[in-house]
Amino acid sequence: MPPGRRNASRYGPAGKSGGTYSSVTGRSNSGETVGSVADDKRIDDVGYGGKSLAPKHVPMPVVPVDGQLAFEALSLVIFVVSACLQLLNLYRTVWWLPYSYTGYSMNFYLIDPYLLVFIFTIIARSFVNTLVYHVIDVSLSYRWSRATRMTMRVVLFFIEISILSWCVCHMAHRHDLLKIFYLCYPSLIMYFVIVSPFSDCSESCEKEERKQKYLMDKPLHNCSLNASAIRAEVSTLRSDFNQRLKQAVFLPSASAYVCSVGPIIFAPPHLHYSFLWVTQHVFFFWIGRLTAYLAQTYPIRYCDVLHRAAMHLGRWVVIENRHNHICAQQWNDTVLWPHGSIVRYNRELYRSEGLCTAAEPGNQNHIRFHVFFHNPARMLRVVLIVQGLVVFFQLVILFCTYEWYQVLSLTISLVINYYPLFKVGRDWLITWKVYRAEEIIQEKSQMAVNHIAQ
Repeated sequence: MPPGRRNASRYGPAGKSGGTYSSVTGRSNSGETVGSVADDKRIDDVGYGGKSLAPKHVPMPVVPVDGQLAFEALSLVIFVVSACLQLLNLYRTVWWLPYSYTGYSMNFYLIDPYLLVFIFTIIARSFVNTLVYHVIDVSLSYRWSRATRMTMRVVLFFIEISILSWCVCHMAHRHDLLKIFYLCYPSLIMYFVIVSPFSDCSESCEKEERKQKYLMDKPLHNCSLNASAIRAEVSTLRSDFNQRLKQAVFLPSASAYVCSVGPIIFAPPHLHYSFLWVTQHVFFFWIGRLTAYLAQTYPIRYCDVLHRAAMHLGRWVVIENRHNHICAQQWNDTVLWPHGSIVRYNRELYRSEGLCTAAEPGNQNHIRFHVFFHNPARMLRVVLIVQGLVVFFQLVILFCTYEWYQVLSLTISLVINYYPLFKVGRDWLITWKVYRAEEIIQEKSQMAVNHIAQ
């Protein structure tokens, strides 16, 4: 019998939807049992020759993650420090000289106070919202907290807009309108259009509509053998990942732009400063904050959920060298295809890879999901290398610096960047060890299944 037909006849029925497999819930990402003991035993018994088609997952250890309120408070302090350092780079003085005309380390009279209020309003927005929501959740029941959260979100939004409008009106009398446009347009677009001020409420409604299991605002993985359920879970996780990525990229970018670029825009024309130095401050601070937000938004327990879903999803590889004697079945969306299955879909031949494959052949979303999350340690390694290079170049520049304000600015920036470097390095080391052990287990399971199939 040809290989494609043999694989389909042996493994195909084990992956069909309905009946036994539609009720299987498996285990969550945190290690708790979501389904019953009978369901877990049923999963272990499904397959050919007693070998399960479900990948074996290695439990991810518990890694401490900063609470949302603590993270926002720390971010607010860092944003304020960054803005002060940029003002120091622009308005520093030579106050220690004997014939200096000023006794202060900065020319405070050149700084626009309305600009400072504008900057603080932008960077304090996330902390204030998180603090208010935390107080509401602690004080009120779930029934009243949702309505109160939505009401307070609208109220806070209009308060922020009122303060920003008041600042812009006063700055318009003292500065060129083009400068105000450069300050307001990018920051407001990133905050109030790309990252919607009503995103939290919409996300809550969307989660209820999707009927996806969530624990502490983190999605749970279901070890299902239902191919349709696996694809639906992947679609939900992909949408959640994209939403988190949008906020993890644009929130620190908007804050870094306002804190670091805003003071440069409103610097007086006669002011002399090092353009290269203030530019590198913007770049280093933006990369450091971006890394910190990525580490906070995507903890390793969340990445492990994506990884487990990618293992169940599998992937299809196009067969380039076709032969007439290759026998392939038509792809069926209700079948959970085992490793080595050959199917025909849209006039192309595909071979499955992985212990099981539920993906749609040729679907680019499924291909990207499997490539990115088959081993999340690779993405963490890229982030770790970028953050490590930032710290390395800051150390090199610090050794070559002799100006007092430059030494102070770089030293504080290094202290700030050490923390996200530690978090990303710790997460990468843990995920690399766990997924290396899981890869060995998967290889042994695959060899056992192949041996039985032969």
